[in-house]
Amino acid sequence: MTELLGERMGKYRNPLDEHLAELVDPALTPGAAELVAALRATRETEGTVWIAPWRGLEIGLRGLLVASEAVRAVRVLEPADRPGPRDLVLHADQADPGELVVRLFKALQLEHVRDSAEPFPSYVTFDLETTGTDVASCEIVEIGAALVEGGRVVDRFHSLVRPVQSVPASATDVHGYSDADLTAAPAFVEVWPRFRAFVGDRILVAHNGQQFDIPVLRRLANTSDLLFFDTLPLARALSDESAKLEALAERFGIPLARAHHALDDAEALAGVFTALWRERQRRARTTSLVNLLDFLGLSLALAEDPGTDKDRHALAEVGHIYALGRYSSCLDYYAGERERAGRDDAPTRDAVVERLGGHRLLERLRTERSPAERYPSAVSRLEALVAASAAPTLAAGIRLLLERVALSTSDGVEIDPDRVNLLTLHSTKGLEFSRVYIVGVEDEQLPGGRELDREATRDIEEARRVLYVGMTRAMDRLVLTRAETRFGKPGRGSLFLEEMGLVP
Repeated sequence: MTELLGERMGKYRNPLDEHLAELVDPALTPGAAELVAALRATRETEGTVWIAPWRGLEIGLRGLLVASEAVRAVRVLEPADRPGPRDLVLHADQADPGELVVRLFKALQLEHVRDSAEPFPSYVTFDLETTGTDVASCEIVEIGAALVEGGRVVDRFHSLVRPVQSVPASATDVHGYSDADLTAAPAFVEVWPRFRAFVGDRILVAHNGQQFDIPVLRRLANTSDLLFFDTLPLARALSDESAKLEALAERFGIPLARAHHALDDAEALAGVFTALWRERQRRARTTSLVNLLDFLGLSLALAEDPGTDKDRHALAEVGHIYALGRYSSCLDYYAGERERAGRDDAPTRDAVVERLGGHRLLERLRTERSPAERYPSAVSRLEALVAASAAPTLAAGIRLLLERVALSTSDGVEIDPDRVNLLTLHSTKGLEFSRVYIVGVEDEQLPGGRELDREATRDIEEARRVLYVGMTRAMDRLVLTRAETRFGKPGRGSLFLEEMGLVP
């Protein structure tokens, strides 16, 4: 528990994120696509991956492949071995053995993050122009939408809308529409059925839709039946630059004829969404498989020359730290495999440590201060709480702990900005957090879950809404959990996760 609570909470960035500008997209790494295709073929035909020996490098590469679980069988090639037609043999280039290390790691990244050309097969980007910015009272004066299929705009929807209230001058300054422009336009009640038919059962995509466009539509149409995706959080997650639609369109070279005109904005958003998704996929590929960084660092050290290009240098810099870190067993694995195979030509464990940065760095990384040493006051209070919550069973102890925590207050105490907030779904409305963990996304645990048996539609919809409120509180990372069994009995299912396609 002290280890968990000793972790700092902030915007989630893995070590490869920190070097993103220096790293090459695996999809652009020479030979990586061909190698991942060969690995897939070997796995699908139940073949074996053989690694030709080269000064101990084969041990590091075998560890990398085994840890990735990308293939079923990995062996070091001995003189008496005869690989079959379904097998794959990896040879290190004598002049540049590190090239194979990087190519293999990038191939494994490609296998781990398989691209989808488009986020959804078919969707509708849309935008609204309104009489103001107050979600609770503004009216729509223009709706524009673009139907996207296969990454291309194949149809469009556009209509001016006559509001009941007069258009304020401040709104006219933004989009250019005055009362005179809208006199002959249809009312929203006439436009809505046509727009709804245009959308059909497709996902709506809007920029800042969560905070503005969707609430406005829901209020005016008196409906909650709108499935949507908001591109604003995605844009903010991918870059610290301006996330305004005009700025994004300019950054990605997307034409935007007239900003703050609904159809023009909707068409531009179609291109921006595609560009954002591709950037998301690139980043996901490039920063994936952090769990293999220790074996990557070990392999690059065994290759001796880390090379001069920024990509390999960055991978080596991060990988070396992970290989020496206290949570990795790759050095013990290497020493054991070297001794078992009798590889006297391979460097010793001590020699590898020196290549990775030296024994002094190893000692410093593996004697990192515990949370109790870093936060003595906080851990002392926690230990006192845990001790005071002692009970015959774990469940009873947790209940006592939560009761004591719930009864405590922070009056007069400086709040730690990195604290973990334990909240109910109902109480999260209006709040935002870097990471959100929703525990127990199961039919019996969620509000309204028991109404599933009697098909109480309104209560089930309320349960969906409450869950969605909790999910949308996450700015950087959302984790949903469920239990297969509770109190020794099988769970009743996870309807809402299944509806979202999150349960196999």
